[in-house]
Parts: sequence; structure tokens; C-alpha cells
Amino acid sequence: MDRNEGALGVSRRILVTGSASGIGAALAEQLRASGDQVIGLDRHDADIVCNLTDPAQIDAAAASIAGELDGVALVAGVPGTADPETIFAVNTIAPQRLAEGLAPQMREGAAIVAVSSVTAGRCPLDVQACDAWLAMTPKQLANQSEIVDGKTAYEYSKGLLNRWVQTAALRFHPRNIRVNSVSPGAIETPILRDFEVSIGEEHLAKAEQMTGRHGRPEEIASVIRFLLGPDAGWINGADIKVDGGLHALRAAGKTVEEPA
Repeated sequence: MDRNEGALGVSRRILVTGSASGIGAALAEQLRASGDQVIGLDRHDADIVCNLTDPAQIDAAAASIAGELDGVALVAGVPGTADPETIFAVNTIAPQRLAEGLAPQMREGAAIVAVSSVTAGRCPLDVQACDAWLAMTPKQLANQSEIVDGKTAYEYSKGLLNRWVQTAALRFHPRNIRVNSVSPGAIETPILRDFEVSIGEEHLAKAEQMTGRHGRPEEIASVIRFLLGPDAGWINGADIKVDGGLHALRAAGKTVEEPA
């Protein structure tokens, strides 16, 4: 069978990080159901076992993948309960390093999608500051005076990731490779409890009450899958907010006391 012919039509080779659980697992399942070949990468229970805090392991993981890739889904991340250096290493530096390492294998017309967060909007850095921070190591990032705890580090790590998506979209544009991000709100994944600890259980409860429920992993996975595909061919350098309308409802003046 030709590489481009899958059981349900066109088949692609797509790398999914964080494939062992949560959004990454849901995405891998959806892609395989569509006839795509998925290469899963995670700390355990994956085709490629990799610790994303270790640059050497990231480089080795990229080198271990033979043949062309049609897409890379950078889903893996750690919450604000981790230490700041780990947060920046996994959420900000690893996606860049892995994408750049895989660049030679990505075919023309491929797509990269990174999972960010709606909390990226709390990162106050302007474009110039973001670019300067993106040149730092995880340790240097964690030692910035603005980073006072894991919650703050998480917000900054995702804000920096969003800026990287923009610069990567420019860098990959000559090869017609699109780079986008998806920013979920609260999602029912195994690390939701970590977000309740770092962000605040009451804060998440109010968000749930306002939108009606938390999101489901497969709902975020569906958006990522769309961005990886040809129907999203005119979307590039964008961040897609998937939060159940939370921020729109707040901006419109809805409160949790109002009826749905």
C-alpha cells in the first residue's frame, strides 16, 4: 500500500507529543481512526520515550524518526504545579527544539500545531521582550525576576510559546509549512487537579459554572486535527482559543449569577 493511501482515504505520518494521556491520547486516537500513521512521543507508553526536559533526548528522538512527516502536534506540557525551570523546559523550549530538529523531514505543505493555553493572555511581555526571552535557557527563564512561582511560569511559558508560533510561521513559510497553536481552557484531563492547585479551585469552578462545563480532551483534539489538515490551509501563525466561550462571555458582561 502506498504511503498516501490509508484505510479511510489519504494517510499521513504525524508525530504527536504527549500521546500517552489527555489531549495527546485523544488526538492520536482520532488520527488513527482517520487512517493516519501516528508516531507517539511521551515519557512512557509511547513509540518514542523521551524526557522533554533533556535536550539530548529531544535531539535523539528527532533523529530516530526516519522518512517524511506530514504533521507535528506539540501537545505535551506540564502544569503550574511543576517547578519553573521544568515548566519552561517542557512548555517553551522543547517544542521549539523538537520542531527545528524535525524540520528537514517535514514535507512541503506540512503543518505544526502547538498546544498553548488561554492563560497565555496573562503574560505581559511585548514582542521584543518575548523574542529576548525565547533566546534564554530554561534556567535563565526561571530566574527572571517576574517569575515568582509555578503559576506565573506557566502563564509566561505559554505566552512565549504563542510568540514562537508566530516566528516559526515566518521561518517555515517558504516551504509552505503552517504553524499554529490551540489555547484550551480548563479540560477534563489527568492534570486538571494540578490546575486546581496552581490556578485555584474556586477560579476553575466559576469558569465551569459560567460555561456550563469543562472541556473534553477529544474536543481540543478535533481542533488540532483540523489545523493539521488541508481544510485549514489558509490558517497560519494563528492561535485558536477553545474555552467554551469563557472569555467572550466575560467580555460581554456575563456573571456566574446570571441564568444560562
